[in-house]
Amino acid sequence: MERFFTFGDTMNFRHMGGYQTAGGRTTIGDRLYRSGFLHLDTASDRAAFERLEINTIYDFRSPVERAKNKLAVNSDTQVVELGMLVASVENLWAMLLEEGLTPQGAEQIMMERYRELTQEEIPGYRTMFSHMLEGEGNILVMCSFGKDRAGIASALLLKALGVSAAEVREDYLISSRAYADLGASIKKFEHMFDSQGIPFDQDIIIPILDARTIYLETAWQVMEKTAGTTDKFMSQQLGLNSDARQQLVSRFTC
Repeated sequence: MERFFTFGDTMNFRHMGGYQTAGGRTTIGDRLYRSGFLHLDTASDRAAFERLEINTIYDFRSPVERAKNKLAVNSDTQVVELGMLVASVENLWAMLLEEGLTPQGAEQIMMERYRELTQEEIPGYRTMFSHMLEGEGNILVMCSFGKDRAGIASALLLKALGVSAAEVREDYLISSRAYADLGASIKKFEHMFDSQGIPFDQDIIIPILDARTIYLETAWQVMEKTAGTTDKFMSQQLGLNSDARQQLVSRFTC
């Protein structure tokens, strides 16, 4: 099943359908989407996007990121801005410089971002689910690259729907395919960052663009340390009790 959609230079736009749940249901692809920031620069791209009939976009980008790459979507599409400053793109170079411009330093920074996302940015994820439980229609979860902030959001949503840990991990790792073309990916990376004269070393950039099991596992470990299990974490920290999860199951699976 082809997961990726192409809209101009948009990267990592894909659906999350076809996953089996513990209750014997299947996630619905044309209701669940995830992506990096959107390039809807042509009328044909905008028309193709509108045909997906996405009712709500959950945008985890910071105000700076949103200003640099404004969403050009129909006014009928509700955009819920859930700016996550801790893991914002504009702070990444400062973190890299502090840790050290090495592949190991870059990987360590990414792991730290996942710790912070599951420690300090829970209100944003809670708001997403609260809004989702009151809404209807098709959704898109997005951030700048569609794999870290949106990656955790997507993993939590699939987990809430009863998708197995193995398939949640597989969906997360698909982001690596989106950035397999390093030339295009690095070009986009340069567009997003002010390098301040720092050379773009491919070996440093790869850990940032990559989706690695150790990153997602870092987030799960924080959740388990916080609440004991990921299920308890979702109930206690995100408001996803059994009734709420069943409501999501009814909306996003068949």
